[in-house]
Amino acid sequence: MFTFKNSKISGISACVPNNKVENNLSSKELKFVGVVSKFYDIKGNLKTSDLCLASAKNLIKKLKWKKEDINYIIFVSQTRNFIFPSTACILQNELNLNKDVLAFDIPLGCSGFIYGLINSFLLSEKFKGKGLLLLGDMSNKFVDIKDKQNQILFGDAGAAVGIDYSKSKTNSYFSFGTDGSGSEYIKYDSSQFDNEYKGKFIMKGGNVFQYMSKKIPLEVIELLKKSKVKMRQIDYFVPHQASKFLIDTISKKLDIKNEKVLLSLKNFGNTNSASIPITLLNKKKKVKNTKLLLSGFGVGLSWGNCILDLHDVKFTNIAKL
Repeated sequence: MFTFKNSKISGISACVPNNKVENNLSSKELKFVGVVSKFYDIKGNLKTSDLCLASAKNLIKKLKWKKEDINYIIFVSQTRNFIFPSTACILQNELNLNKDVLAFDIPLGCSGFIYGLINSFLLSEKFKGKGLLLLGDMSNKFVDIKDKQNQILFGDAGAAVGIDYSKSKTNSYFSFGTDGSGSEYIKYDSSQFDNEYKGKFIMKGGNVFQYMSKKIPLEVIELLKKSKVKMRQIDYFVPHQASKFLIDTISKKLDIKNEKVLLSLKNFGNTNSASIPITLLNKKKKVKNTKLLLSGFGVGLSWGNCILDLHDVKFTNIAKL
């Protein structure tokens, strides 16, 4: 378990494509998937970095930050602009940040927000200053249009989270884990450097469900035990928006009431690393000044959990591009 005392989330912003897609779901799909609508760049003209750039600009304006005070920029995505250079470097230039900022990518999906957050908290406590955590994915980059099962699940989104150093101490707790033996469960099968090979997205949803529905409750219980935080002290549980059935199963095993589980899945779909900030932004009136349990899990296999207080956080409206 990692404990932080002086790092905090200062603000959250997000951006989605302008095009909204409605899913015509059967009653079974509604129960298991739960995505009624989502935002999707059908024309394929946008990049994930475009959504994150718009989010970052709106966030900097909302927080009234001076760009010269930003110490680092982390970009978490599975749909980065290139294999190299890092998209974070491109965003540093597009945001006109100082050249002495630390900038790097984290190519994670479902657990990406927790991993991005722990790295951001580490840096803010070291710098004793501000940083930008940018996250997002665009499913049209890896899901075949003919793949209905995954087409109805994934949505496109980008988010920006402002992280800052705080002199007033508030404990945040993190745990995380990895099991590469399940790397075949969610995979974009491509050699990357072979131009003749067309990549294919593979997701063995049943395997992921079986693994995470057992693993995450155990991990959350262990984090609560080590942090000495009681479940009754948690105001809301904000999981990665994987699927309705998996979230319901995990919540039930943890004995968390439905009204304490926050969802954005119905109207945004599974937005990978952006799903937790999208959910927080979508439920901003509820989450102000609350203690939250956050959980990210999936591709890797990789997972991370976090307990933190959300105080004095500024939220923008969700923008469309």
